[in-house]
Amino acid sequence: MSDLDINDHVLAELRSAADIVEVISDHTTLKKAGRSWKGLCPFHNERTPSFTVDRDKGLYHCFGCGAGGDVIRFVREIDRLDFPEAVEALAGRFGVTIPRRVRHGPRDDRRDRLYQAVADAQRFYAERLSRPGNAAARYLEERGVPMEMVRSLGLGHAPDAWDSLSKALAPVYPEDLLIEAGLLQQRSEGKGAYDRFRDRLLFVLRDDRGRPVGFGGRALSPAGEPKYLNSPESPIFSKKRLLYGLFEARDAIRRRDRVVLVEGYFDHLALVRAGVVETVASMGTALTPEQSEKLRRLAPKAVVCYDGDAAGRHATLGALQLLLAQGFEARVARLPEGEDPDDLLRREGPEAVAHRIEEAPDFLTWAVEDVRPTEEGLTSAEKRERIARIQQILAAIPDRVLRYEEYRKLSRSVAVPLEVLWEGERANRRLENTRSSSVGTPGKVAVLSVSEPPAVERRLLRFLTAGSEHNSLILGALQDDFLTDPRVRRVVAALRRTGKGPEPVDFRGQIADLTDDERTFLSGIALDESPEPTEKGVDQLLKALETNYLKTESSALQQAIQRAEGEKSGIDELLRKKEQVDRRIAQLNRKG
Repeated sequence: MSDLDINDHVLAELRSAADIVEVISDHTTLKKAGRSWKGLCPFHNERTPSFTVDRDKGLYHCFGCGAGGDVIRFVREIDRLDFPEAVEALAGRFGVTIPRRVRHGPRDDRRDRLYQAVADAQRFYAERLSRPGNAAARYLEERGVPMEMVRSLGLGHAPDAWDSLSKALAPVYPEDLLIEAGLLQQRSEGKGAYDRFRDRLLFVLRDDRGRPVGFGGRALSPAGEPKYLNSPESPIFSKKRLLYGLFEARDAIRRRDRVVLVEGYFDHLALVRAGVVETVASMGTALTPEQSEKLRRLAPKAVVCYDGDAAGRHATLGALQLLLAQGFEARVARLPEGEDPDDLLRREGPEAVAHRIEEAPDFLTWAVEDVRPTEEGLTSAEKRERIARIQQILAAIPDRVLRYEEYRKLSRSVAVPLEVLWEGERANRRLENTRSSSVGTPGKVAVLSVSEPPAVERRLLRFLTAGSEHNSLILGALQDDFLTDPRVRRVVAALRRTGKGPEPVDFRGQIADLTDDERTFLSGIALDESPEPTEKGVDQLLKALETNYLKTESSALQQAIQRAEGEKSGIDELLRKKEQVDRRIAQLNRKG
């Protein structure tokens, strides 16, 4: 977690100080067009400019691909930075000071001590490995790992003893803290603890800031069990969120526009030795959603290079589903049966390893090769089952158009008509939607969040974001019940707080608490160059919003009346309410 105190005051100052036109001009040429600036979108290829930037509002939007938001969102997306990284980069550029978090108590001090203990342990282990005749150093030499790589990655050696680390750190740290850091293991019987890592080559696990937070240990003795041992979960180490080598590979991933995924530590070493420095490892376990999301912020492309055995191929299928769900352009390296990248390096050399990565086929080609749905001798049921396994992978693609294109390729590969395959996909999707869209489930929220708001509510936001003298009238007459889209309600609530006067809308202050997605949604409306609102247009807008609301009310009352007729109760009150609603609708229509 960042120790920067990125509070609302800092964000407000940063958005005010950062010139969004200056920042975006570093990535595309912008030309003045009225009150806005226009240019080619830096997020997708286009010939006709559809990218608009408004300096006063502090927003950008591409009407081609839909990218949009504020200056912080732009820096995050274009440079593939985490939120704190983007804020820190902009603050440095525009002279905004970000304070560091104030330590408030023993919990913060405890975390600091955990970081210090693991860092001291890493130095202890690295020093032991550097000693002449060290067992871990000999093992690395036998496997051809150069010493400069050993030093750059901070590899270490845990001696074959029960208390070497505990003796070294005991004068500085209490035993319970070393246990919490995962450096010592509590004895199952009696008091005391012993070193968790013994007689092992140690790989350093680092967080996003490069701080050592744990270790992965490879047994040096054939009798050592387990063969690989990782640090346990701790307040500073979460295995599902970290990837081995990511800190060192971050710049290369951004520079090369891709990440290469391997399963283990020596596979990582093999690819780095082959010049594929944009490699990370999932520490011998399956890729997690948190890890794939973290990688997607850094690069749009991924190459999976897992072991060539049955377990590795199975793990590849699982990783592909996570990567495709994040929108990756995914490929899979072909490895010889039963070999891993380290085996390939030692047998064929670094050039062969690098070639396998560069020539990796797209994920669908690899999946068809692996599953073999057209293999001779298959029964119809067996062929259908194998095709279904590939369809499971395709189902992870969130974009329907992209998913359809992959189905076209699959149809040609397996000699099954596209209509047959796609109908099966549609049936699966209908079943998933039924399961996920019941009342109160996240599925229903997701459907609402990606739909377009009603045209009249979109026009309402356009009027309000124009910053005209009509804002006070609109916000005074508008009732929240008139609005059906939750995003529109959120934006209107933000504008209400300080937008009842005739002054132009101050986006940097008024929408400070909107989410990134809500800012993107708003940017597409606020930067739409439709005509300025007129008094007549505002009057018609308010009438349309109220009329739509009342028609919904009238329909609901009519249904209630029909139910009441069968139950013989409460019908008079319902009829009275419906008459009032219908009278108001007629009145609004006459005025229009």
